[in-house]
Amino acid sequence: MSYLSFDATQVEPSAPMEIIPAGQYLAAVKDSVVNPTKAGTGVVLTLTWQILDGPFANRLVFDRINVVNSNPKAEEIGQRQLSALCHAVNVLRMQDTSELHGIPCVIRVTIRKDESGKYGDSNEVKSYSVPAGQAAQPAPQAFHPAPAPQASPMPPPQSRPAPAAPAAPWAMNR
Repeated sequence: MSYLSFDATQVEPSAPMEIIPAGQYLAAVKDSVVNPTKAGTGVVLTLTWQILDGPFANRLVFDRINVVNSNPKAEEIGQRQLSALCHAVNVLRMQDTSELHGIPCVIRVTIRKDESGKYGDSNEVKSYSVPAGQAAQPAPQAFHPAPAPQASPMPPPQSRPAPAAPAAPWAMNR
């Protein structure tokens, strides 16, 4: 048995969180979790978004992206959603979902009606975009070094020019 002394008359009870109105919000991923689907046949990326400004600043919105699924169409939709998110935060070659954290982007939030009446309506993230006034960053290009110059045949020893003085270090590669 665990004992905990607490007087609820001394603390204001928490109110249930209401959904936020549909609209566009500046937000950043606060947390991310990758889990198997309920059926165990796929992978779902669950994101916790934090609204960054306006009257709903600091409110949380939850998002699920179905990244791997036995249904090819569902998988394609999920991967396209993840690609849109990655482009909005300019993380184009993600190795870990934590790379998405803390980068502001605009999320479009809608209200999903609960037709069953069991759970109540909820917010749903429908799209991701670059914040206004910020240009999308171009994808980083893979580094391809210039090909090494081809060595020209050495002139015969008697016609070699005298070696030049070495260039100053700051004059190199200009």
